[in-house]
Amino acid sequence: MKTKSSASFIKKYLPAILLVGIVALAIFFRFYQLNSLPPGLHPDEAANGLDIFRILEDRDWRIIYNTNGPREALFFYMQAVFVFFMGNTILALRMAPALFGVASVVVIYLATKAWFNRRTALIAAFFMATNPWVVTIQRDGFRASLVPLSIGLFLWLGAKAYKTNKTIYYILASVALGLGFYTYTAFTMILPAIFIGLIYMLIVRRSYLKANWKKLFVSFIVFGLVLSPLVVVTIKDPGGSSARAGGTSFLNKDLNNGQPIQTLLASTAKTLLQYNYLGDANNRHNLAGQPLLNLFVGIMLLVGIVMCLFNIKKPRYAMLLIVLGAMLLPALLTAEGLPHALRSIGTAVPVFMLAGMGANYLLYIWYRTFPVNSLARATGLVMISTLLALTLVQSYRQYFVAWAQDATTYEAYNEASVAIAKYLIASNQPNTKNLILMGGYEANPIQYLTHNKAQYQLIDESQLRQLPIEGNINQLIIIPAGLDQTKRIEILKAKFPNGKITTVNSSFNGELLFSIFKVQQ
Repeated sequence: MKTKSSASFIKKYLPAILLVGIVALAIFFRFYQLNSLPPGLHPDEAANGLDIFRILEDRDWRIIYNTNGPREALFFYMQAVFVFFMGNTILALRMAPALFGVASVVVIYLATKAWFNRRTALIAAFFMATNPWVVTIQRDGFRASLVPLSIGLFLWLGAKAYKTNKTIYYILASVALGLGFYTYTAFTMILPAIFIGLIYMLIVRRSYLKANWKKLFVSFIVFGLVLSPLVVVTIKDPGGSSARAGGTSFLNKDLNNGQPIQTLLASTAKTLLQYNYLGDANNRHNLAGQPLLNLFVGIMLLVGIVMCLFNIKKPRYAMLLIVLGAMLLPALLTAEGLPHALRSIGTAVPVFMLAGMGANYLLYIWYRTFPVNSLARATGLVMISTLLALTLVQSYRQYFVAWAQDATTYEAYNEASVAIAKYLIASNQPNTKNLILMGGYEANPIQYLTHNKAQYQLIDESQLRQLPIEGNINQLIIIPAGLDQTKRIEILKAKFPNGKITTVNSSFNGELLFSIFKVQQ
């Protein structure tokens, strides 16, 4: 009796149990070893931390920060909460993106369920929860990690508005849309999707627009109000709000070699092929060169796209393709660092919704082929479940084994700068003057991690040659990356013959990270 009752409970609540399991996987993939993976701190991440000091200590509140190129500030305020409570640590910068990553899995479930059905939603959420490309970006401190959540929220609330005709959903969808513009520049490409979507609706669902134009007008007003602070800042300083995007455009003569059309075609090809053939080579975004999707998920994506093309007259299918196309634009309209998984992160939600549709369609076809054969139906379910299990294993191994043990990953996240910061903090002495031969941008991780914990001075080679500087010089740190160690140490030995040289090597592969020249007084 008890077994029968348990079986009945599981059958009744199976979708909820599966969703809880998927969310648990999302939590695991985003928080497991978060204090050590990624294994360092990129200067762009650290730049966020420096702006957070301006927020917390100087009350310098802005909509866009130009301290490291134009960057929308919403993400920084969310990171600031964790820096406030946890201090200026690497983990503090990565708590917010990891949390938003988990939330994005829940939201893609809600959006896919609203657009299609629950089984498709569960599969899409599973793909999002475990995909190494998305996991990589949602575990580091870049504001792009907010984009999947923003896209998912807008699609979910937009679907609710379309299906229920309730004004509250129109308003909430507009708020979600407006806030998305404060996350990451790539999100702005949602505007072409909305414009093309409205044209599509004029053609195939004009009656809907006529019946709901007042609610759509209210939505437009709400969207305008949410967006107005960003618009004002952009009008006041247009160059400071778009310089980063302009610098990577395929129209940039420094990048296109006078051939913008050919450059655009090449960018488009590289961007489209990144999912199933050749992915981003930058370990900061992806395991170098690996496709963004594994074979199974990649095939399911293609099946989902074909389904949409065959159902193009139905708004939910057409809109999904329109959103996918629009969110491809941030990558294919650029001509630098392609394929670029970070700029393509806005495609994650439509990609996994489409892949979920493909997998669900396979089950649907199998069940329709064997409507009464329980063994055959069970076999089909086992096959799909096995492929999902293999996807889980492959995702874990790609991120936590292959990517985590790749020396290039440590280089991509500036292992040396973090090691220098830790050394400075551990050996901090009031009477010691620490000099670091390093440029400002590369020193961002050191500035963030040592804030209020250690003192040092950045110097360039001309200052190195002018030593000794006034005051006691007890210690000099030379950074190996890109520098001729032998040449600079010879300069120091000539000035300070009694100096002592020590080295610090990587705990990962034993490679030299930096040398320390201690001046003997």
